[in-house]
Amino acid sequence: MTDRKTDGFGADTSRLLTVLALVAVTVGLVTGSSIVAGQVTDQELASEGPTSLESAGVTVEQGDRCIPVAAFGNGTESVSDYYDYRTPNTTPSSYTYSSYGTTEFQADDTSSLFFYDGTDGRSLVVLHDRLDGDTDGGSATMQFDGLPIDGEWTVEDDDYEGRDDVFTHRETSSRISWVWTEGRSDGAAFTGFDESFAVTVTPAFNEAADVRYTDDGYDGQITDWQVVSNDGTTTRTSLAMEEPITVRSGACSRVTGLDVADTADAEEPIALGATVTNDGEGPETVTVPFVVDGGVVDERTVTLAAGETRTLSTSVTFDEPGTRTVSVGDRGATIDVADGTLGSFLPGFGVVIVLAGIGVAVIAVRRR
Repeated sequence: MTDRKTDGFGADTSRLLTVLALVAVTVGLVTGSSIVAGQVTDQELASEGPTSLESAGVTVEQGDRCIPVAAFGNGTESVSDYYDYRTPNTTPSSYTYSSYGTTEFQADDTSSLFFYDGTDGRSLVVLHDRLDGDTDGGSATMQFDGLPIDGEWTVEDDDYEGRDDVFTHRETSSRISWVWTEGRSDGAAFTGFDESFAVTVTPAFNEAADVRYTDDGYDGQITDWQVVSNDGTTTRTSLAMEEPITVRSGACSRVTGLDVADTADAEEPIALGATVTNDGEGPETVTVPFVVDGGVVDERTVTLAAGETRTLSTSVTFDEPGTRTVSVGDRGATIDVADGTLGSFLPGFGVVIVLAGIGVAVIAVRRR
């Protein structure tokens, strides 16, 4: 005959263990964090890279003006070959001592500057007047400060013994004075603008130049200073002739708004929105990186017309709770990421829930 007490105790114990197991599962659901296999998290997406707005072009700033500038050239020819400076000693030769490769950018009584992408990198090209043009020559001086230390003047026009032009170079600055006669052009090219840079160019034209000839054929006047951009067509923008400019890497566009929630749940997609405005005087293509905790998690490329505003969006999923930092351009915000489960709404109650569950289980067993 079976011992009722022993048999009952074993059955009760089995029921108790079953109930406790259910309680443990329940508590785990209440207080634990879920893990989703294959979840793409912000840490998996994050990568090192530029965290500010990027532009394939450069900008020219003068006062409160910002002009986006897109480079010419496709990287298949050096700037020296492209410039095609000719003297009696070059092949082909000429007694004009001028540039034959840049005639499409040359203009009468005008000083021009543009960027060129060649086999040796990105170059700033400066041109004065026009070859075979209707001009009386002229003179100009430019001071360049902040030149890339690894760059060089790959073209000096003029470049011959006894030249009238004066090229003075220091480690990161140069001062150049040009003098040219009627029907000729003058200029130079500096190569080495492939990294971040900010170069100030201070001009002095005509009588304000360091070197000025008053002879006929040299006493012409520069009446316009222009920056030339490759916007699909050749776009020329006039500059103030008495004021310096800063030529820099970067963009005229900026982030004017950041839309992101203050709080979010882990493992749930969070929407990020950024408003971008082109403050420049011309069209610009920029890449906008979305940055979380210092790493780029996504980016958007957009072309904006002058003055255009557009909102860009993406989403990111955080794999665990905590305070996260989000930034786009110079705008930033923080997000408090919660656990995303019931336990996150009942802080400090985990032990109470466990004890209550055990108590319920014991009472249930005793009543049986």
